Parts: sequence; structure tokens; C-alpha cells
Amino acid sequence: MSQWHPLFLSLPLESVIKDNQQHYYQALEQADPQAESTPFIHFMLLVIAQALVQSAPVNVSVNAPVNVSGLKTPEAIMALIQHNPAITRQQIADTIGKDIRTIGRAMAKLQQAGRLRRVGPDKSGHWEVIS
Repeated sequence: MSQWHPLFLSLPLESVIKDNQQHYYQALEQADPQAESTPFIHFMLLVIAQALVQSAPVNVSVNAPVNVSGLKTPEAIMALIQHNPAITRQQIADTIGKDIRTIGRAMAKLQQAGRLRRVGPDKSGHWEVIS
């Protein structure tokens, strides 16, 4: 990755991967039977984001990750969407540790309850939390 950008030379990616070793193996396990690298790519993007946060100078403002532990699935979904309205169902599923179909059902219920709305098309739209 350092060939793409010299910033990657100074990022502590290996230590962040080591700290998240269980998630690393889970991402590999998910990717292998599907013959699909998306779960592993999501994991690596999260690792890169964590490494950037760890190595960011103190005077740089960085969005803190949303802590969804202890929240029920609908509340976790709402917290993640409030933090990042452009988040995808797959990213929510990966963050919460639930199946994407479970996330889809929970989001459909939130939409039916009038708490969540999709604005724009699937690829370029975003989610809106309704108070």
C-alpha cells in the first residue's frame, strides 16, 4: 500500500490488525466460502481508519468511531446512520456483527415506524434519521 501513498509507511497497520485478530479471521472466514473479498476489504478499511486515528496529530479533528456495544440492533443502526448517513447496510452489518438480512429487516421496520428514511437512489443516496 505504501506504493500508492507514502502515508502507509508510517501507519501502524500490523499492530491494529493484531489488536483485532479475531475480526481479521472472521473476515477471512466470511470471504472464503463466498469467494468474495468484500468482507475482508471492509475489515481492512476499518483497520486503516483506526490506524489513521491512532497516528493522527492531536490538533487534527478526527471523527470518533460510534460505540454500539450494548445497544439493541435498531438503536445501533440509528446511531451509525446519525454518525454517517451514507453508510451501507453491509457496513452496518459488519460494524454490528449481524447478518445483512437482519440489518435489512430492522431497517425496514424502522422505515415503517417512520424513524428512518432513504433519500435518493441506492448507490448515491443517504439515510435520514427522523426525530
